[in-house]
Amino acid sequence: MPLELRGLHRSLMIVKPSIAFNDFAGTAKDVTARNVKGRNILSSRAQHSKIVTPAQAVSRNRLSKISRTFRQLSDSQINQWEVLAGHLKGISTFGQAASLTAHNAFVRINSNRAMVGMPPLEEAPVYMADVPEVLYEDLWISPDMIVFTGLEVPSDTYRLVVKMSPAQSPGTTSGWSKTVIVAPGIIDDWGEANITKLFTETIGVAPQAGMKYYLECWWLDTETGFTGESMWISAICKEGSTAYNEAYVPRARFTQDDVTEESYGEGLDFELSPGSAICSVDAILYGEDNVACSTFFLAKEPKNFIEGKTMILARGTAENNYTPQTYCVDVMKWIGNYEISFKHRGGHYEKPSEVHTTGVFVDR
Repeated sequence: MPLELRGLHRSLMIVKPSIAFNDFAGTAKDVTARNVKGRNILSSRAQHSKIVTPAQAVSRNRLSKISRTFRQLSDSQINQWEVLAGHLKGISTFGQAASLTAHNAFVRINSNRAMVGMPPLEEAPVYMADVPEVLYEDLWISPDMIVFTGLEVPSDTYRLVVKMSPAQSPGTTSGWSKTVIVAPGIIDDWGEANITKLFTETIGVAPQAGMKYYLECWWLDTETGFTGESMWISAICKEGSTAYNEAYVPRARFTQDDVTEESYGEGLDFELSPGSAICSVDAILYGEDNVACSTFFLAKEPKNFIEGKTMILARGTAENNYTPQTYCVDVMKWIGNYEISFKHRGGHYEKPSEVHTTGVFVDR
């Protein structure tokens, strides 16, 4: 048979395996065939990309480095990891948890720690108890905001890890296989975790109203590398910052970026904790002329402005003479201006003075 005909004959056998086999099943070159209820079904074989993304390259290098570190451990250290491996669960297989080796446990724990910038552990951490699951009040997803509120943080060493999918059709029923890590271990901010910027940087676009998003989140103990059970969530992105037909109101916070150049200080960071009357205040006070006061003028009307007062402590900045002082902080609207005024009330008045404290805020 001529070479051209032989090549054509082989192509026909690949594209139409049923010509030679009644119940053909398998893969030949780029075609996969399977028999379903007596019918032969053909499909193109998926081709995996050989392109490695920067994130994949970093992850592979990290795993390779951790594996090399394991080979340098002493026998007693490896025994410790074998004991820990007996407490950890592997991927479920046929309904039963797979057992882990000492190497598996070492890589898993230290990969978790590396994700949040912690050095590898050579000594196995002591297994005390399971890390609890993530508990929170609300999850808000809008085109300009992705925020967990009311997070209950079990320990100061815990960090929140969040995986999230790109936009999916609202009719989909499962999209967790498409999730990627967008928050590799973030610290909550007074019970809130805003992952908007992290999501946009990872996925490349902001959330789209009307689309569905799948999330997986868990706690990571940075000291031990242990992780908790994953929580699986799906939610529709809503136009505007709403969830459960209620509006999300961010807590009052004013920073140096919000004030005008005419202000009498720098480094302002004033915020109210959610659900309480506690405020946090940071600032360097330069002092005004002929009055023991330093005022910060806000450049525009804040959306969540709250008028009120608090008493806070401050100190002078002279070398070896940190003079203690007290100030009344007055957050108010005055003759059309929105301002935060630090009024000296006690102690030897120093210019400049430094504020870094908390206080009880009483609104008007």
